[in-house]
Amino acid sequence: MSGDVVTALAKLLPEDKLDDAVQLLSEQGLAKLEMMATEIRLISADVSKKPIETDKEEAFGVELLARGVAAVKELDALRRSRVDGLNAEVKAVNALFKVVTDPAEALVGKGGTLERLILAYRQVKRARIQREQEEARRRQEEAARKEAEALAKAEAATTAKAREKALAEAEKASKAQAVAALDAPREMTRGTKTDSGSVSARERWVLLGIIDHDLIPPSYWHDPLVLEALRKVLQRAITGGVREIPGCAIGVEEGLSRRVG
Repeated sequence: MSGDVVTALAKLLPEDKLDDAVQLLSEQGLAKLEMMATEIRLISADVSKKPIETDKEEAFGVELLARGVAAVKELDALRRSRVDGLNAEVKAVNALFKVVTDPAEALVGKGGTLERLILAYRQVKRARIQREQEEARRRQEEAARKEAEALAKAEAATTAKAREKALAEAEKASKAQAVAALDAPREMTRGTKTDSGSVSARERWVLLGIIDHDLIPPSYWHDPLVLEALRKVLQRAITGGVREIPGCAIGVEEGLSRRVG
């Protein structure tokens, strides 16, 4: 019996899928798969592509539809007989490991405690470096101003003593510029490396919020993802009872409720 079923399935399934079926399904499951696959093929052969023109043709179409829905349900029941137990096992294994991985993710995952602490420190450190750099620039600029003033005094000096004094002040201001330049802290490093690993800072521009929807250029609304999200919002409004929306065509679309038996 099993050989006959496999032979019949060989005409209905690709070769690689036939091997999978034999490996995964029992003899009873193979028989059910072959029966439903054959039913689907028979229904496909009976479906006419021309428009339905009579009540008899409509009734025949409804009969084929009901048979097809029944076949799909049987196939899904067969599939679930194999996967439900596996899914339950997967769920149990995932739950077991989540007991450990969830606290670990909260600690070391993206947005976790350690990342927030490191980023907060880097933010404070960056602000401190910027303040110190600004102070160093201020000192350099002040020293440069004093040097220029001293050189001007030396140029305008009428006595050798006054000129020497002005040049000494200029020399002192020049050294102060050098000291300020050396005191200026370097830019913050992008990352930190240890024996166990390293982290590197990354920056990217992100949308922090929308201030005024009306000011957003229309070109951004043409993105397929935006349009799909907009369609869902509009459909929810229509399902809720809205019948007129500016810029939208709203009408009735007929469908079929399928019931077997």
